[in-house]
Amino acid sequence: MPLFFVSYRREDSAGHAGRLTDALETRFGHDSVFRDVDDIVPGEDFGQVITDRLEEVAAVLVLIGPGWLEAGGEDRRLDRADDFVRREIEWALASGKPVFPILIGDAVMPDEKALPPSIKGLSARHAATLRDVSWHADIDRLQQALERQCGVRSVLRSADRAGLPALAGRRRLTLGLSVVAALFVLLAAGWMVWLDSSDFVIDGEWHGQVTYPWGITVDERFQFETNGSRLDGYAGFLGVPRLIEGGSLEDGRISFKVGSTEMLSNGATQPRTHHYSATFVAGRIEVTLWMASAQTADSAVRFVLERRLSD
Repeated sequence: MPLFFVSYRREDSAGHAGRLTDALETRFGHDSVFRDVDDIVPGEDFGQVITDRLEEVAAVLVLIGPGWLEAGGEDRRLDRADDFVRREIEWALASGKPVFPILIGDAVMPDEKALPPSIKGLSARHAATLRDVSWHADIDRLQQALERQCGVRSVLRSADRAGLPALAGRRRLTLGLSVVAALFVLLAAGWMVWLDSSDFVIDGEWHGQVTYPWGITVDERFQFETNGSRLDGYAGFLGVPRLIEGGSLEDGRISFKVGSTEMLSNGATQPRTHHYSATFVAGRIEVTLWMASAQTADSAVRFVLERRLSD
């Protein structure tokens, strides 16, 4: 059963919704987050599933990006009684469950006067902020707020607390030796990981086969340059090198974003921001790309980068 319901507009914050889901499930366990793209199977009644999940969860997280309030233009989607985002917020506020506005990017908390009467209460809720440059720290603060207000505990904390009484209550020599041996193995493994990450040089050219949701596979090239914890360079997206924005390198984890322009069905263009997160594994870089697109359902694209050797 999910603990948290993530409400979002796909065209406004789909990439961040995917990243947030991954981060929370790492902390609170697999399937602890409900998100429509991942959890509604073809053929199910969309509205009924949404209502059922809202009843089950401990809290609702409302993602608000720069285009959330004015989505739909002059005929705002929020002003429509059948808008699913509006209905989700209405139910959440009426239920009395904790509701957390989550501000994404440059978004600001909407003023009460700008909201439909049925969801004006959202403006009174204290908002959390998720920024690319401080993503991990912001997620940690959100985790603490969820634990405090919802009475839940992350699986990592629970595991730590469960282990302490057992160790404290036993004094057998065999168990003591086992603990020492286990600690030795963990320390040795940690030392090896530290050596691998500390000696790992990301600067330079990398490449990898990326298969996009439309079935297109491209041999993309990435050029990285580090300056302390800052990451600069270029990332290939659909065969075009894009300038890396908001790049960071922290504890062996890489995150950055790139921008592109999407052609809509009516001939208009729409700027899009795509988010990348990655880790070092055995001399390679394992990457997850969260794409923002009006043409496909939100999904994670995963691929591996390898060092581009000089000819």
